[in-house]
Amino acid sequence: MLNISNVYRSTTISTYLLLQARCKSKTHWAKLKKKTSPKYKALDHFNEFYGSVFGDKWIPMREALQRRSKYVAIVNNYGDAEETEEYLSSRGAHCLKKLISIQQEFHKQYNPERIVEKPTTIEENSEKIREFMSQQHTSEISDIYPQSDNIPERLDMHEEESRTEHIKNKEKLKNQPTRTLEQSMAEAEIDSSRIIDPSLGMTNEALYQFLPATKLKGMEDWVPESLHYSYYSKDKDFPLLIEPETELNYPEHLKVYTYEMESESTTFPEPKRSQTGVFNYYPMDCGSVLSVLALNLSAGDRVLDLCSAPGGKSLVMLQTLLPDVIICNDISISRSNRTQRMFREYLFDYETSNKWRERVLFKRVDGRFYVDDQGFDKVLVDVPCTTDRHSMNEDENNIFRPDRIKERLRIPEMQSQLLVNALKLVKVGGTVVYSTCSLSPVQNDGVVHMALKHAFEQHSIVTTVKDMTSSMAGLSSTLVLGTGTAAPKYGQLVTPSIDANFGPSYICKLVRVR
Repeated sequence: MLNISNVYRSTTISTYLLLQARCKSKTHWAKLKKKTSPKYKALDHFNEFYGSVFGDKWIPMREALQRRSKYVAIVNNYGDAEETEEYLSSRGAHCLKKLISIQQEFHKQYNPERIVEKPTTIEENSEKIREFMSQQHTSEISDIYPQSDNIPERLDMHEEESRTEHIKNKEKLKNQPTRTLEQSMAEAEIDSSRIIDPSLGMTNEALYQFLPATKLKGMEDWVPESLHYSYYSKDKDFPLLIEPETELNYPEHLKVYTYEMESESTTFPEPKRSQTGVFNYYPMDCGSVLSVLALNLSAGDRVLDLCSAPGGKSLVMLQTLLPDVIICNDISISRSNRTQRMFREYLFDYETSNKWRERVLFKRVDGRFYVDDQGFDKVLVDVPCTTDRHSMNEDENNIFRPDRIKERLRIPEMQSQLLVNALKLVKVGGTVVYSTCSLSPVQNDGVVHMALKHAFEQHSIVTTVKDMTSSMAGLSSTLVLGTGTAAPKYGQLVTPSIDANFGPSYICKLVRVR
């Protein structure tokens, strides 16, 4: 028969022990659990990395990233465009094209010799990255040897292996009869697993494959955190051409509305259906619009959006009414389907008209291996990245989840491969725009530098980097572009701020010359 008093006593004791465990820390147990989630891991990582790169500028950036982001409204030309413009203007929004024009005139009139603050050189940033990489490496070793008083400066695989083999051999000798040297040599097996194949190349990544950290960590595919920063290099053994671009060509039919800095209104209401059944405008981060403007689209262009989903930038291209053909490529079926659903909501007669089937094509190929015989006039490479704002605020689909460590650390390698392939696909004289939604100099300038180097060495491709510092000066009343330590060398960086909480967005314009 069940003794109720014993059950009650056991339950009481268990509850007491659980409460006692929870009360060991001064911080509430629920908060302690919450702090271990991916978004807090991302925040810790960014505090350490971006704090070392951007210094005091990181603090206001971080505060802005943790607040609600700001958007612009892309007026849908396939709906009631004029009525939508009047509606947005009545709410205090301004046409982005007019704001840029006014600001450019202001600079010409009052600052004709305005000196734009240029970024620190990649060599200076390389030193910061190198120091941080060294700290990361030391931290990794500390994790591997947490209880040891003699932590090595570097991981010595020969020392670790020889110690393990010595112990194994001693155990074998205890249980085996004595044999001659000739007998032992005849039965010995040659271990070729540690021989480095010369065809792999003696890169940092290849050498890390032979680090015995997998056994020490107890992980199958352990990748050193410090490998993430080895892609930021200052080597210049390839043609590096940088030319200023003074004008920002704004498409005539692209209508973008935004609120000025420090405006009381910062958000737009939900889009509404127009008379044609499509939504009247598309809300979007202004930094994403800049990547389309940087393409400098022309009538009749054949355009490739190499990593197109969820399709916002392709929609902006269509709103310019300029490209002849846009190929939307994304390896993910679900994300590609999401793009098509969005097009149905914004493009009139999308499902029934033959013009859309001829003008908008969908591909589902890994962008690193995409091939095309005709070539493209313009290629947009909006690569997967750490998506800093999302990573700091959402746990769902967060790249800092424990099961996505290897994926995150391989990001620069994948980004570089995507950009190299884009440079192969674009015609000579054509434009490639590389963009991310990250503040990371590794994923931004670092990847561009590495891709330009690989494209030249492996495919003899020579590219000119277009410095858009002057051409984007007209945006100074709308958003904040990184300057000084926050400014990249090759591209432009939209940095989040309280008054203009766009970004982060990195935009780099490249023109293939050979």
